[in-house]
Amino acid sequence: MRSVKMLAESGGIDPSIGDRWYVSDGANAVGPVNLELIARGIEAGKVPLESFVRHEAWKVWRPLSEIAIVSIDSAAPTQPRFARGPETLPGMTDDITEPGRPVFPDEIMPADAFAGAADLDDALLLLMNAAVLRVHADAALVHVVRPDGAMILYAHGAFGRDLLGQPTSMLDPVMTAAAVGSSIVAEPSPGPAGQALCARMLQLGVACEVAFMLPVLVHQRLAATLEVGRKAAGVRASELAAVERLVDALVTKAEADGWF
Repeated sequence: MRSVKMLAESGGIDPSIGDRWYVSDGANAVGPVNLELIARGIEAGKVPLESFVRHEAWKVWRPLSEIAIVSIDSAAPTQPRFARGPETLPGMTDDITEPGRPVFPDEIMPADAFAGAADLDDALLLLMNAAVLRVHADAALVHVVRPDGAMILYAHGAFGRDLLGQPTSMLDPVMTAAAVGSSIVAEPSPGPAGQALCARMLQLGVACEVAFMLPVLVHQRLAATLEVGRKAAGVRASELAAVERLVDALVTKAEADGWF
């Protein structure tokens, strides 16, 4: 059995701006919901403890652990793990307070991450959140390319809020590589672009053993870059492929919806 204490004050939220939160497990985002409903969802096992949350006033997703303290009574019975097969699965529900089974990896389609996106900026936020959860990243940045240059639109990391809105030169080695559609993997021996990428991760407060950048090309033009870093050494090809599929799904939706 889980007991939950919510720590809204830890996020520096002014109560006057509303109790409106979004919760994401990396495949889907739910919200807006209030803190009480999130707490009930955690207690019921519907909201995974490794989820990320974002208040409506934030531009940065944060780990659920930053706003919730969860205690688990090991003596109490836990929610059963359901075997695969239609005869054993409970009825599906969108209610965050209703218990649900874990989602199997092959059931998560990359396009699902962007189903609720209203525009490109919204989709880029969901892309960053999904990528962080897919590869267990410790830091991430999204640069968006505007007519007047590139800037950091979203950030995940200890000092993420300090970097929001910071401009980045299109002559930056990472942006130069992205402009021609090249990806960067900064390990095991990063070159100039990899070093610049790792330096940005360090600005977020994370010394990364591995970092990578994937360009977001909409109609063959650079719309944004996704930069991801992790403390743990090594990145598997399957992890990169999973994030590449997310980027491809975003690009498909952006082109179909005329976002860029």
